[in-house]
Amino acid sequence: MSLKYAQKGQVALFTLLSIIKACNILFVAYIIKLMLNIASSGSHDIVRLLRLTAIAIVGQLFFMCSNFIYERVKMTIIRDVNMVFKRANLRYLVDQNRTDIKHGLSLMTNDLKQIETNRITAQLDMIYQSLTFIGSLGFALINSWQMTLIFVVAMIAPALVQIATSRIIAKKSKIWAQTNADYTQNVSDSLNGSQAAKLYNVRFNIITRAINSAQRMENALRSMNITQAWALELIYSTAELFCFIIPCTIGGIMMMHGKLAVGTLVMIVDLALNFITPVVTVFNEFNQVKSTVPMWEKTKRALNYNIDQDRERKVHFDDLRLENLSYITSSDKQEIFSGVNMDVKPGEKVLLMAPSGWGKTTLLSLMLGIKKPASGKILINGQDVTGNWDESHDYFSYVNQKPFMFDDSLRFNITLGRKVSDERLYEVIHEAGLDELIRKEGLDHQIGNAGSGLSGGQIQRLEIARALLSERPILLADEATSALDPTLSLAIHETLLKNQKIAVIEVAHKISPQELDMFDKIIKLNK
Repeated sequence: MSLKYAQKGQVALFTLLSIIKACNILFVAYIIKLMLNIASSGSHDIVRLLRLTAIAIVGQLFFMCSNFIYERVKMTIIRDVNMVFKRANLRYLVDQNRTDIKHGLSLMTNDLKQIETNRITAQLDMIYQSLTFIGSLGFALINSWQMTLIFVVAMIAPALVQIATSRIIAKKSKIWAQTNADYTQNVSDSLNGSQAAKLYNVRFNIITRAINSAQRMENALRSMNITQAWALELIYSTAELFCFIIPCTIGGIMMMHGKLAVGTLVMIVDLALNFITPVVTVFNEFNQVKSTVPMWEKTKRALNYNIDQDRERKVHFDDLRLENLSYITSSDKQEIFSGVNMDVKPGEKVLLMAPSGWGKTTLLSLMLGIKKPASGKILINGQDVTGNWDESHDYFSYVNQKPFMFDDSLRFNITLGRKVSDERLYEVIHEAGLDELIRKEGLDHQIGNAGSGLSGGQIQRLEIARALLSERPILLADEATSALDPTLSLAIHETLLKNQKIAVIEVAHKISPQELDMFDKIIKLNK
């Protein structure tokens, strides 16, 4: 039940307002009954009719005001529950850190919108419709239990139709969810790959690929919507035949034999519409809820997922040792490297050299605790932290070849939202060589998508500033300057390697002699 994530007070208020809204139907039906009975009695009591009209007007004004509040509370619940789901899914997706983001993008956009429309809203409507059914049925029983019983028995037919169609809708929904995820990824690929598409004159191919994906998604959506539409039409047609035409025929016969007043018959028919229509609507809403099952399962997983609170742990660093490390891939069981030993002291600058494909990035992942070696140990301050992300990652900052930049300000991209004093921030800006950029643009300058407003060197320096701001004792640099020109590469290395506060472990396969002289140790891994 999605509504358990709403505030209990809001749900209680919504239920109360739903009861009042349902009473509106009973009020109108009762007034119509009284008016028709007066009109058909031959008394010509116009004053009494006008009095009932005045009561009806005042009553409707009251119900109108109540319904305004009902809609406001309903929209507030939808908003609040949506935020719970968005927060939970974002926490889960960020913590999982998967490279394949298409399902995550689809979940955060299309899937959550489907859950809002077809689950949260549907469940709120089901509360109101259920209360309408109970109120209308009870009032109808009081006025004519025979006719009410006929209408109730007739409701079995649309219920059977709903049960038969719900499984088909759930199956169609699952197909749509998959094609929608594929479509989201293809659109993302098309936009991110637009430069390559223009360069190699293959724009039409890339566009066609995305359009074909969109066609598959739209076909699946059309199929799901058609299934829902014909299921609803079948339910309504069955309801009209069994729940209206047949009972009204019986009611007409009873009225002809003087067993039913015209006002009572009209009222029962009106109430029947208001305890049959809610039932049909609830069946339809139930089908809508069923259509969200694949999306809901993902959200439930996120809601039940526990993530530790972020905390910045200050650590003391004396020594990092790698002892006889080897690594074997989990997919094809291939040994990437073996017998790796290394010792790093505070402030030491170490260069690890090996050709492309040796496994340098994998070695850094082992140090961080992201992966586990096939054999060997990683010790920090003498403590075994092998494969232990929680214990090891607070010792490291990381600079890679293609740092990720948020579409936000320079300040956010350096601090990543952490609260930092201006004094400390400007100290890091100076150490990273960003003084000129900040002086020219200001900390609130928006850098654009993926840092499109910055040069490659500026992006690297922003990544370095992030690392320095974290005050972690070891900086891992993964081919950090391989995409930069020699002059800029040298400048970046001077920034990193002349900082005595941190140890640096850099992996590279190509570096200039001048840069080599800046390192304390050079280890050729392939030898």
